[in-house]
Amino acid sequence: MTTTACVALLSLAGCGDDAPAPATSAPTTSAPTSTPTAATTPPPAPTPSPEPALVEGIDASHHQGPIDWPRVAGAGIRFAYLKATEGTGFTDPRFAAHRAAAERAGVAVAGYHYFQLCSDGTDQAEHFLAVLGADRDPDLPPAVDLELAGSCAEPPPAARLLAEIREFLTTVDEQLGMPTLVYLYPEFEERFGFADDLADHPQWVRRLGDRPPVRAWAVWQYDDRGSVPGISGGVDRNRGTIPLGKR
Repeated sequence: MTTTACVALLSLAGCGDDAPAPATSAPTTSAPTSTPTAATTPPPAPTPSPEPALVEGIDASHHQGPIDWPRVAGAGIRFAYLKATEGTGFTDPRFAAHRAAAERAGVAVAGYHYFQLCSDGTDQAEHFLAVLGADRDPDLPPAVDLELAGSCAEPPPAARLLAEIREFLTTVDEQLGMPTLVYLYPEFEERFGFADDLADHPQWVRRLGDRPPVRAWAVWQYDDRGSVPGISGGVDRNRGTIPLGKR
């Protein structure tokens, strides 16, 4: 978009037949003509980066039983979160086999840890890391699952619980070199309100249905009884990006 302004000045002199001849005068010097400046074109506006396309994923545990991972991959599932551990001692008996089979089928896999509210955060992190071992997908961060169900009858006060969760996250983040994905079950979030406190970590938000979550999310759990070829019964369905960026 350019605008070129050009101004021309013209001086005209005339006299009648009866007018006396003008006296000879020194030649006048015309005003210098300004040289038009070259048109200046501003740099083009930067092209906005395209919105990352959402891809389909699931989360599963031994409760799903055997899984036919090639069929799951063939159905368009790109990533899977698999329960690895719970508390300081439980290991999901199908985690290792499911992870290996999913990776062979081309599905990006990460483990998640079910956090026990009355157990030490660092001890839980060390148990989780020991089970994950060296087989990790760098594009898919590990996850921690924060819920009320299946934990202690009376959770600790919010400040103490948040400190234990922070210990878990710090230990896992530093060991794996990436921020851990945080899943806050709605009932847990209603009671403790930790979403803002943990906003420095990507969040995995549960909102069943077609409308995306209101708060920022990296993974959206939109169905808890989804149907996927290769899995008997219902399974949690998710959407996200790989790498899982914060939305």
